[in-house]
Amino acid sequence: MKKFCLLMILALSSLLFGQVKDEYKNAKLLKGTYTQIVSQKGRSFESSGDFIVAGGYGICWITKLPKESITVMGEKNVVQILPNGKKKIMADSGNAMFSQIANIIKSIFTYDEKAILESFNQSKENNVTVYTPKTEELKKIIEKIEVGFAKEGYIEKIKMYSSNNSTTEYIMKVLSKSNTLTSEEIKYFEEE
Repeated sequence: MKKFCLLMILALSSLLFGQVKDEYKNAKLLKGTYTQIVSQKGRSFESSGDFIVAGGYGICWITKLPKESITVMGEKNVVQILPNGKKKIMADSGNAMFSQIANIIKSIFTYDEKAILESFNQSKENNVTVYTPKTEELKKIIEKIEVGFAKEGYIEKIKMYSSNNSTTEYIMKVLSKSNTLTSEEIKYFEEE
């Protein structure tokens, strides 16, 4: 269950669609920095680093603080790579729920809002887009997801409210966009 919840948090905290400007939607590669804040039971934990969103591959979180690690989210599985090179599969496609989440992930990375709206209702609250799960299965894990946009047109903030009263928030800044991936960038996803 912990692996599933972590996968859900990672997957759904990566919602990159909706009001995103075409120049970001059409980019094959987005790179930037992120800060993640997880709050539960009155305590907060923060981590930060860089991210890579690669069209057709997935997303790679390169955590720098408090401990170095790399988490690669692709269509087959979610893999964590520790500084010593050891790989740990956090979830894989053998799990039926993972298959549903993988479809959500794919939809997010390809900015397929139609597909994501099959699982979530969408509404607006002030300047934030709010997504609430449609199925009882997802409602057991997620209460809602709030997505805020930077004036430049990319997703700047994502906050997920879990049904266990914890929150996970990502604050992101896109630093570059490109229509090509280098062989070095593709290597992250070959680790998957």
